[in-house]
Amino acid sequence: MSATKQFWAILRKDLLLEIRSKDVFTSTFLFSIMALVIFHFAFSPNLKDLTPVAAGMLWVAVLFTSLLGLNRSFVHEKDEQCLDGLLLTPVDRPVIFLAKLAGNLIFLIVLQVIVVPIFALFFLGGLTGAAALKLAMVLLLGDLGICGVGTLLATISANTRARDLLLPILYLPVMTPFMMQVVSYTNALIMGGTAAVDMSSWLYLIIAFDIIFLLAGYALYDFVIGE
Repeated sequence: MSATKQFWAILRKDLLLEIRSKDVFTSTFLFSIMALVIFHFAFSPNLKDLTPVAAGMLWVAVLFTSLLGLNRSFVHEKDEQCLDGLLLTPVDRPVIFLAKLAGNLIFLIVLQVIVVPIFALFFLGGLTGAAALKLAMVLLLGDLGICGVGTLLATISANTRARDLLLPILYLPVMTPFMMQVVSYTNALIMGGTAAVDMSSWLYLIIAFDIIFLLAGYALYDFVIGE
C-alpha cells in the first residue's frame, strides 16, 4: 500500500470514529463556548469596547480547546490497544504523524467555523469580508502550529500513566513564544493594522514556527511513537 493510501486510511478511520461518537467535538465545543461567554461577561462591565482584548481571548479559548481535543485524540488508540495494532502494520511512522495531524487540524477548523462567528458577535460586532479573510488566514497558520506541536507531544504523553497531566506541562511552555506572535498579529488585524514591517515580521515568525515543528515532528515521529 502506498504512503498516500496509508495516510487516507488512518485519517478516514479517525474521522469516522469521531463522527460516530462525537465525544471530542461535543466536549470541546461546549468548553470553547463557555470560555467565550465567561470572557464576555467578565470584561463587558468594565470595558465598553472589547476589541483591544479580543485577540487574546480568542486564542486562549482556541489553545485550551485544542489541548482538550489533543488529549483525547490518542485515548481510544491507547485504551483499546489500537496503537499497538497500528504499529504492527507495515505503515511508515511519519505517515501516522501526518494523518493524526490532519485529523486534529480538520477537527479544529470545523470547530472554529462554528465558534469564531460567535466570537465575532460577542467581541467585534461582526467582521467585514477583508478582515474575515485575514483572520481565517492567521487562524489556519495558528492551527498548523498548534496541531503540529500538539500531535507530537500528545503521542509522547499517551505512553505515560499521567498523560492528562503531562501534556499541558509539555505543551503550554513550547506554545508560549508561538502564541505571542499569533496574538500580536491577530490583534493588529482586529485593531485595523499596525506598521507593515511589524506585521510582516510576526507573520514570518509564525510561518517559520509552523515549518520547523512540522519538519521536526515528521523527522522524530519514528522515535517518539516507538518508545
